[in-house]
Amino acid sequence: MEQLFLQVLKMSITAGYVVLLVIAARLLLKKAPKIFSYALWSVVLFRLVCPFSFESIFSLIPGLITRGTDTQTISTGMMHAQTPPMNSGSTIANQTVNTTLPASMAGTGTNTLQSWISFGDIVWIIGIFVLISYNLLSVIKLKGKLKSAKPVFRNLYETTDIKTPFILGIIKPRIYLPEGLSENEKAYILKHEETHLKRMDHIIKPLAFLVVCVHWFNPLVWVAFFLMSEDMELSCDESVLKQMGDGIKKDYSSSLLSLAAGRRFVGGYPLAFGENNTRGRIMNILNYKKPRFWVTIAGIIAVAVIVVALMSNPQSEQLTIQDYAEQFVEQEIAAYPSYNIIDSKITKLEKMTSFDHLLSSPVEIWHIEYRLKPAEPVDVMPGGMSTDEGWITEERDMGKPLLVFSYEKSRPKFLGTMLSGEGDFSRPAGQETALRIFLEGKDLLPQETYPGNHMVVKFPLSTGETSQLLLSQPIMQGEGGIWCVERWMDGNGTVYHPLPDTDLTIKAYYQELQKQSEAGNHPDLLDPMRVAIDFIKQGLGQWQVTMDDLVPQYDATAEDFSETPESRYIGFISNFDTETYSKPSFHLDQIEWLTLEDTERLKELNIDPNDLPNGYYIHNPKSYPMGHQVTDQTEYRIIDGTGEANHKLVSLEEFVRHLDQFKDFTPPFWVTTKDGFVTSITEQYVP
Repeated sequence: MEQLFLQVLKMSITAGYVVLLVIAARLLLKKAPKIFSYALWSVVLFRLVCPFSFESIFSLIPGLITRGTDTQTISTGMMHAQTPPMNSGSTIANQTVNTTLPASMAGTGTNTLQSWISFGDIVWIIGIFVLISYNLLSVIKLKGKLKSAKPVFRNLYETTDIKTPFILGIIKPRIYLPEGLSENEKAYILKHEETHLKRMDHIIKPLAFLVVCVHWFNPLVWVAFFLMSEDMELSCDESVLKQMGDGIKKDYSSSLLSLAAGRRFVGGYPLAFGENNTRGRIMNILNYKKPRFWVTIAGIIAVAVIVVALMSNPQSEQLTIQDYAEQFVEQEIAAYPSYNIIDSKITKLEKMTSFDHLLSSPVEIWHIEYRLKPAEPVDVMPGGMSTDEGWITEERDMGKPLLVFSYEKSRPKFLGTMLSGEGDFSRPAGQETALRIFLEGKDLLPQETYPGNHMVVKFPLSTGETSQLLLSQPIMQGEGGIWCVERWMDGNGTVYHPLPDTDLTIKAYYQELQKQSEAGNHPDLLDPMRVAIDFIKQGLGQWQVTMDDLVPQYDATAEDFSETPESRYIGFISNFDTETYSKPSFHLDQIEWLTLEDTERLKELNIDPNDLPNGYYIHNPKSYPMGHQVTDQTEYRIIDGTGEANHKLVSLEEFVRHLDQFKDFTPPFWVTTKDGFVTSITEQYVP
């Protein structure tokens, strides 16, 4: 809803500027037929309801208006950020770090901008509700008065309960006249109302009022509505005079004056014959002259030009790669104001690579090198940058910056930056993988490399946490198609993209493997489970994992893979600290809880089952504890003392007191984690 409010605010600001220009154009067209002024208000309506437009060299809208009201400049991240997000100079690094920071670092206060936007959003909705409700109640009340109206002819009705003619209804509109009108008055008043119907004014005006309700906070929108209503009536009067002749001017004006005392309806609905600007309408009627042909043609041309000029946005500035590079260096200078940069220069700007298959237009990676000259020697480098003979260079701890561009209508569009240390940019496969990660972080690509068949396989790491693989068929779907691991996720939710060991492009690499498979080679590539276990052992070095440890999910989706797996450990808890850190934390000394049912594992460890007098054995091969953090949602279950399987749910304070009571021997606890935090702690019953 907040984004919708910001979008409406953007459109309202732009439309406000258009209203001022239409008012100016309306003055220039003062002597022209009012239908032209009436037509100009369609541009305001367009700006108020349409969130996009087209570009034109004839646009009269300043670029400052369209750029300054861009809702992207008030991003969701900015609105909700409690503190500025980490900025390393690389989009990939920023996305990785900012999304993996603990929730405690996401902030504990309320952002002022967000508070005002939320407040404005609520007031905006209330205003819309009040205006629409009041208008509906007015119409309902009016309909109650019209129950006694008598039908005269088709959609024409007369009643003694009204004092001015008007139209009511949208789908089946009716014309209502007060009783007592002369036949002559009825003739041209009906012509007036029928002209409204012919031009669909009975639909346009309620629609315009509904738009005003949405933009009620903008006074210029109200001005536009009332002036549009005035032009609507004036142009309708002129249409009646054009059809019935100048001879009715006096009688028409007299009737308009006598009906001016009639009720003026609230909310711009319905259409009333004498509802507004009586003096202006009478003056316009008395001064009306049928326009000459050339005046009409000139008016049409003028309106068309003005409509295009106000409906279109100015053409955006056509920046080159060099322009974007210079802007990037300027942003780098602005990021370090305390260093007083007195000179800068770009020493290298060249295209590294281009990919045509990732987006609808080519995506390019450009290598940039630059130098910044500080006024004074710099002792501590900003952001891990380096110096060379008194110049600050682009070199960082994570490598050199790389600029990423796409194209729109053959014009470059800057997407952001990467760092050369974030991937293997020496090979096409590494370049494509890094670029895909970047584009996925920008929501320009889906969170999957290959569409089609997917499979998720969960497995335990040597550290005890549960990880998972996303397997796909990169070339051919179904039977006969090879499988590959396109990405994997650790227990903290961090996603990694395996890089094929090849100097070919990724597509060419898998195409070659598919051909070899069809020739009878690499049969294991047709079995996703074999592909999974080979990657786990050889790619991740997890040689302890067996096929029995794998938990497959067939016919999975990329969304299934995005769900972080749960990890379950058992061990001894120590150093439970509730004060030092933002979230309570503890150490877990992991163990293996073996029972008589674990015959194979007991055999591996050369443990005699007869040496388990109490039915269990604790194997503790770890030499260091693991650190864990709990949250406000963590659940704690302890033995309630009534039996082996009976646990009770307790609070954090009760759990800490329970731990403190153990002196010589602390029982082991099962710890479940997800997304890097503990979700539950359950005490293991020890006989």
